[in-house]
Amino acid sequence: MTDAAEKTPKPKPVHGEGTSESTSGRILRKGGWLEHFFITGSRLDLIGYVVVCARYTHPSATPLSKPVLFAALEDAIRKNAALAARLPPTSPEGVWLALPSVDLKRVVTFVDKDSADLSTLLEEIFAKPMEYPEGMPLWRLFVLRDGMVVYAYDHALGDGQSGHAFHHNLLASLRSIHDIPSGHTGIVTSLPQDAALTPALEDDMDTTVPLRMLVREFFKSRFPFVDRKKGKTWSGYPAQQPPTLVTRVRLLEYAPEQASNLIKLAREHKATLTSTIHTLALVILSRLIYAQPVNKKYRYISTIIPMSLRRFTGAPPSAICNHVSIYAVYHPLFRPAPGPTITKDAFPWGRAAALTATLKRKLPRSPPTAGLVRYLHGKYEEFILGRLGKKRTAGLELSNLGAFPEPKADGAAPGPGQWRIEQMFFVQADATLGAAVKVNPAGTAAAGLGISVTWGEGAVDDAFAEEFVKAFDEGLRALAQ
Repeated sequence: MTDAAEKTPKPKPVHGEGTSESTSGRILRKGGWLEHFFITGSRLDLIGYVVVCARYTHPSATPLSKPVLFAALEDAIRKNAALAARLPPTSPEGVWLALPSVDLKRVVTFVDKDSADLSTLLEEIFAKPMEYPEGMPLWRLFVLRDGMVVYAYDHALGDGQSGHAFHHNLLASLRSIHDIPSGHTGIVTSLPQDAALTPALEDDMDTTVPLRMLVREFFKSRFPFVDRKKGKTWSGYPAQQPPTLVTRVRLLEYAPEQASNLIKLAREHKATLTSTIHTLALVILSRLIYAQPVNKKYRYISTIIPMSLRRFTGAPPSAICNHVSIYAVYHPLFRPAPGPTITKDAFPWGRAAALTATLKRKLPRSPPTAGLVRYLHGKYEEFILGRLGKKRTAGLELSNLGAFPEPKADGAAPGPGQWRIEQMFFVQADATLGAAVKVNPAGTAAAGLGISVTWGEGAVDDAFAEEFVKAFDEGLRALAQ
């Protein structure tokens, strides 16, 4: 029998610990609370990559060659200090350091696959521990033969919309190249001395936690029985112990006309795309949960919906940062579960509209939820490891990136001979500690919709998850007709 202590993941060596990194490099700013929390989780291999994929095309069928890509990346890096920075997880008081150079040959991997193999490639990426040797930034790029660019980054570097921001910056840089370069060394040096990071969330807005909220969260953590709904809430299987990195990835794609129909239909019922997708996911999950006799005790499902705070902090579409909070709540399961056919008329639009109103009301009040991280007092590792083997915090997470922020020169639409993005997917792993099922929509530059559905090995039965994906896809297509 394996000793219990051996099941607890050991932190990987602290990047820069015992090396010159902890004292070299220009200090950009102090690390934020969320950033230190995320870097600790990734060092423990318990918070995986955040990924945003985009397929780049050119009207002339020009391939996204290494010289072209490297030239565009050099331009993007020079304009975005976050792409040439690292946060050595030395202590809660640690700082972001500017790298003197970025070796793109170590950061970018060209993969001999096409987008048809994207799900398999993502599963391979997620299954490997995140490694950031000294002198390396906190992101990686995987480039497929057909122009699909996979931007994988540490959550400490940015939130989900920071993936959109990266592709916004890269697309703008590609469009600025007028003469195709014949080569590139792959080394980006002489970064601007005035380069600065976007401020941490707590430095850009008030994240003070009200005393009443702080007391409530304290009692919930110390006296779990106070949370009376928790025992009747479905959240998949407990967080794995020992942990796993294995993540299943399924990708769904919807044409611009289908996406437009969904948005129009939702608005007609005072809902949004987010609340419609969330409600559809609840309908399908309710049906699957109640199909298993062992689940008859459940009355709720716990869900998490991340909410961007950029409208309050003023962070632009190009900013790579963690300006995000969450809305977490228990949603009643549909009981009895709806029938097998999803139709526009029979859809529970009342629930979707109610969620839209709730999110609109909760968003301005959500910064204190992110501010709760402050009250861990730097004990991030202890908190994260303490979740292993326990009930998951959520059965469903829905994170909608929204429409892609198309870069426009002087407010004009892209010209006919410029680079474009055709497909886009937002994908999260977080296999051990994350929600049992994660649904991540992302709007494409072509006004289409890409949705990833992921689950960690052991979070739910694979057959359960596969049935969810199939029914969810069929339901969304029925609504999009």
